[in-house]
Amino acid sequence: FDYTPLASTAERLLTDYGQSVTFSRFGRGSYSPSSGMSSTSQTTYDAKVVLFNESKAEESDNTTQIIEIPAVAYSATPPKIGDTATINSEKLRVVEINPVQPATTVIYYELRLRS
Repeated sequence: FDYTPLASTAERLLTDYGQSVTFSRFGRGSYSPSSGMSSTSQTTYDAKVVLFNESKAEESDNTTQIIEIPAVAYSATPPKIGDTATINSEKLRVVEINPVQPATTVIYYELRLRS
């Protein structure tokens, strides 16, 4: 079965109703024996994201409030756990990813984002 039309519909809906978000991913570069350090690199990619109004708030250490927000996203670059983005003035980190993927075609990604 060809799921490409379904993926195109999901992309169109997320483009129409979602917001554009730039995600960042940090990685380790090469190791320098002379300095004893590894360089780091940052790559970015764009996605269309729809946040759901089902956030869950927890307090840790009685001072820090952690918020988890479910979302769906479409991106040509697959998201990874640990990627970060600033959405609605809040820095969020990807903590869970569930690709909706019948066969080999990714329709969209279900994400859980945490502040």
